[in-house]
Amino acid sequence: MLLEGVRVLDFTQYLSGPSATRMLAELGADVIKVEYGPHGDPSRTLPFVSDSGSSSYYSQQNRGKRSICLDLGSEDACDLARNLAAQCHVVVENFGPGVLERRGLGWDHLQALKPDLVMASISAFGKSGPLAHLQGFDLMGQALSGMMHLTGEADGAPQFTGSPISDCAAGQMLFGAIGHALFHRERTGEGQYVEVTLVDPLFAMHSIAVQGHSATGGDWSQERSGRQFSIVVPSGTYKGPEGWVVLQVLAPQWQRLCEAMGDSSLASDSRFATAEARITNAAELLSLVEAWMQGFNSDADLLSYLEEQRIPAAPVLSPEEAMVHPHFTERGMVRQVVDPAFGEITVTGLPAKFSSVEIPDNEPLPPFLGEHNGEVLSELLGMSESAISELEQRRILLSQVDGYPERNDT
Repeated sequence: MLLEGVRVLDFTQYLSGPSATRMLAELGADVIKVEYGPHGDPSRTLPFVSDSGSSSYYSQQNRGKRSICLDLGSEDACDLARNLAAQCHVVVENFGPGVLERRGLGWDHLQALKPDLVMASISAFGKSGPLAHLQGFDLMGQALSGMMHLTGEADGAPQFTGSPISDCAAGQMLFGAIGHALFHRERTGEGQYVEVTLVDPLFAMHSIAVQGHSATGGDWSQERSGRQFSIVVPSGTYKGPEGWVVLQVLAPQWQRLCEAMGDSSLASDSRFATAEARITNAAELLSLVEAWMQGFNSDADLLSYLEEQRIPAAPVLSPEEAMVHPHFTERGMVRQVVDPAFGEITVTGLPAKFSSVEIPDNEPLPPFLGEHNGEVLSELLGMSESAISELEQRRILLSQVDGYPERNDT
């Protein structure tokens, strides 16, 4: 495995951070999840929660990790966490501003203990700038990045996306950044502090809104345009014979689309001959294209014909349709995990493919809260059973396996 031998101390919770460390675990890293006692990662309470207290939300993002649960409100627990960090190559966290720093677990403290440590953080707005002191979640990232402003009907309210793209983009960005920091460490022996925010990755996704406004001296601004892409026409969402279909027709495909529609004269029609003219007459062109599409017997017939004509198109699938689509199942983007309470559930897979990393036959299980307390402290810090038992009695070391069905790992 690519990251075999790399040990990660994971202070993350909810989605953005756990999604990054989940991908590290899938590449073979030993990810030790430090959960804040007594209840652990709050995602253990997010939908969907079984009668025995197990959350499928937690399971998707934390499979293959080891869990240790500490009362980080106590100095002794923070001492343990610092000692564990000194035995790891990477520390990842996504707590709010100042939480780890107040506990002596920030970058300055941990780097002093281990100069070659890679520490990676996700926060809403970063450690610098006028918003650094604020907490925030996914919707704040979508709103402040300008992405929400571009989503929705032209005369309607700004819309957030149905999935938490700020959290997910931040997690994937941090995953990649950690790899580069480890590469730098391998070459130089130097540690590194890596920071990703919920807002920066989305702001970086603006392909034209930023540079286009600047290049035109402020004369042009990208605005909401509903189901029709405002700067490339015809591109957007169209009603097919049965459901919704997307087209994205750039200049090289425009002539082909006209010929596919059986009306090559459209390509030279003054209303549509240039990219600018197609934008001006977008509503009229949308109606023409949509009426033609609805002349097919089915969406499948339409999509097959567009494929033959080399016109980029795709059906708009629901998540339920996507999770059984052969493209996702064959590429390992749909995985089956045995949850302690739900039994076998479907989760998402690793979005990057590596030639030396095979899709596992059996997915690793998500950990019980504090399941690996003794194992981790004994292995990394050499603590005895009696010392671990004392920590449990003092409620510094916590766990919660009662109420879960008996685990069967065979």
